[in-house]
Amino acid sequence: MDLREYLRVFRAHWLGMVLIAFLGVAVAFGWSLLQPKAYTADASAIVQAASSSTGPSSDLSSAMLGNTLTAGRVKTYVTLGQSRAVAQGVIDRLHLTIRAEQLVTKVAVANVVDTANLEVTVTASTPEMARSIAEAWVKSMASEVNRLETGDPDRKGAVFLSPIDSARLPDAPSSPNTRLALALGALVGLAVAVGYGLL
Repeated sequence: MDLREYLRVFRAHWLGMVLIAFLGVAVAFGWSLLQPKAYTADASAIVQAASSSTGPSSDLSSAMLGNTLTAGRVKTYVTLGQSRAVAQGVIDRLHLTIRAEQLVTKVAVANVVDTANLEVTVTASTPEMARSIAEAWVKSMASEVNRLETGDPDRKGAVFLSPIDSARLPDAPSSPNTRLALALGALVGLAVAVGYGLL
């Protein structure tokens, strides 16, 4: 078929094709309305080494030792940050009714490449809950790091975790992505409409 034949098909069946394309968009919009909304909040912390320098001459060696210590701990702390122990600490802080195994699935902890920074990303049903869990998660991680290093959740060791960026209140849901759903609905509707016209 050449372009003229396609145009002839469209002129003959344009109304049905437009309705089918519109139906695809409407179905996608309806689907997005029925999906539960989810909000995402981020918080971050940095792995630090305690400084024992007493003068300028020891600053360089202390910095190098600190970098070595933190680099060796970061991956361990990422794993620790996704543990049930941290989740239970958050549950206790916020008095949540969810189980630790369930809460862990709503949180991701990642190390920013070539840094000692840890980023915590939390997904929850409300923006307030997402922010609260993200901030509490960093505090709980810090306590578990202290417990790992010193045996005492309130006492810092040679390496410890410090919050560096508190979570912001999400102003829009991260899921469902209504724009993406509408775009996909339009594409699918258009494809079906073209198929209908050719048939």
